[in-house]
Amino acid sequence: MALVNTRSEYDHLFSIYVPIAVGVFLLILVAVIAAVLIFRRRPPERAARWHENNPVEGTYAVLLACVAAFLLYLTFTAEHKVDTLANQERPAVVIDVTASKWLWTFSYPAYGFSVRSGTSINQPLVVPANEAVRFNLSSLDVIHSFWIPALRYKHDAIPGSVQVTTLTFSRGVFPGQCAEFCGLRHSDMIFVAHAVSPAAFAAWARGKGSGPTP
Repeated sequence: MALVNTRSEYDHLFSIYVPIAVGVFLLILVAVIAAVLIFRRRPPERAARWHENNPVEGTYAVLLACVAAFLLYLTFTAEHKVDTLANQERPAVVIDVTASKWLWTFSYPAYGFSVRSGTSINQPLVVPANEAVRFNLSSLDVIHSFWIPALRYKHDAIPGSVQVTTLTFSRGVFPGQCAEFCGLRHSDMIFVAHAVSPAAFAAWARGKGSGPTP
């Protein structure tokens, strides 16, 4: 089974969104500059008497709608691909992620222990590298957002609901944080994910996370 690579999928979307955004910006900028240069010295008596141009405005609206529809299609196609592959994968480990003000609790139900990270404690989230990791996201109070920038992944943790996602990590260290403003100490709601070899992860998990970070 192919592993989900959210970074490559969303980098591909980014490579399409940005040129379109830059193109639209430049088009508007050129139009504004041209209008200023062409009409800057027109006397008041020669000012335009019309206030609308339906063909031009209609064409502009249709073009914008087509661009938006195209981007929505690409976005939902990528999201569907990621979600489909994730749901088909058999995870190597399942982690229950519970968000609260202003703390992350990462529980490993198969091993019977939890680690925490946030305002009062800073324990690492340890995962096996290059293997599917399933996260069950929930919140105890307000909406939080589970964000790992290096993976191009962000998902809300919603009170009263469990959001399921599957991610894979290459070997390394991945800072993460809450990306939804959740109160005065929102900026302290951070964590660090350590992706280690499966053998190192298994040894760490059997010790219930009490040993040094592998």
